[in-house]
Amino acid sequence: MENQPGKESVSEEITKLTIQMEDLNERKNECVKKVKELMAEENPGKGIFHHKEIFTLQQERLTLEVQAEFCRKKINRLNLGYFE
Repeated sequence: MENQPGKESVSEEITKLTIQMEDLNERKNECVKKVKELMAEENPGKGIFHHKEIFTLQQERLTLEVQAEFCRKKINRLNLGYFE
């Protein structure tokens, strides 16, 4: 791929995507950890529930998983030589 003005090289783009994917995976892991903490804190006998927070965090975790998967697939396409 030629270096065009305003365009990143493939290796620079792969590096940027890898960093982004690692950040997304870290945020996903934080969501998983928080869900576990909230589930452990629940006590139905005392009326302590965190269902809304847990549901919201689970949705966020799924969103982050999908975004990380898009990064991974884009990295694979770039490594195979398929440029946008």
